[in-house]
Amino acid sequence: MNVQQAIADFLEHGQTVRNLSDRTLRAYQSDLSQFHTHVSDAAMVDITPEHLEGYLDKLGTGPYRDTSIRRKVAALKVFFRYLEESGVVTESPARKLRIKKPVENRVPTVLSTREIRALLAAPKELIASLASSRDQSPGGRNRYFCAVRDNIILELLFSTGIRIGELVALNVSDVDVDKRQIQITGRATRGRAVTLTSDVVITAFTQYLELRGDRSLDTPALFVGRSGTRLTIYSIENIFKKHVRIAEIKRHITPHSLRHTMAAMLVSSGTDIREVQEILGHASILSTQVYTRLSISKNRRASLATLPAPATIFADPSNTRLSIKKK
Repeated sequence: MNVQQAIADFLEHGQTVRNLSDRTLRAYQSDLSQFHTHVSDAAMVDITPEHLEGYLDKLGTGPYRDTSIRRKVAALKVFFRYLEESGVVTESPARKLRIKKPVENRVPTVLSTREIRALLAAPKELIASLASSRDQSPGGRNRYFCAVRDNIILELLFSTGIRIGELVALNVSDVDVDKRQIQITGRATRGRAVTLTSDVVITAFTQYLELRGDRSLDTPALFVGRSGTRLTIYSIENIFKKHVRIAEIKRHITPHSLRHTMAAMLVSSGTDIREVQEILGHASILSTQVYTRLSISKNRRASLATLPAPATIFADPSNTRLSIKKK
């Protein structure tokens, strides 16, 4: 079997057996096609660790950021593990593949106090403006529903540091408002229970669940669109962009910027790095340590601490649950 056929089989397995998202499949296809170009039409059984080391060295001299190279290496490891399990190769040549290039000293994007306040206020202003017309037409009800939904989405992104992939995967059954808990599945089944003690978040959740309950929906999804189907990652990104525009934030930020901001606030306030790791659901402490390189001035810390909604997040000593407390 040549490389091209092996990649095709891997992608088909990812789609039909592993049920990977279209976005994930496209990422694998892009990274593995680049590897295919490097080794041409070599037979899979002839590819050695030396081939992979040469490919990695070539990537290291190119325009790729460290995170991109890490993603490409991860794709190779998953690809060759699949081939090993399928019996195409006897042992994965990527098993001991390591990145020699040092990790970039890259600082995550963190929002300012003004940006956070404006972003969290944007859907609330829409809710207020749409309240009077919510029952006048189906369109009015839909617009009001979407504003309430967007409000809790932004609150959760900031309060919990949840990834957008985890957010769209939430089901109604994952939320227990009475116990103030949500269950986040996480990556690679690294689930975590999050206890919400912020009244702002609980109120937003209650309002949304009441409106969602008024709709005839045939889906377990927590967050749905106007058509009643589960929101996608692209939907969340578009919702975020919409409220960034309303908040008049001029620079480029993403939903992940709220996760970075929350984590940076924790680290700069002295929260133990292991607790931050548990909160974020990081498999490795190395992913969390990037926030220790983030410099937040004393004045900036004091300014961020004045935020009225989700303010302090901590993990309990047993690491069995996470809590969000309002200052």
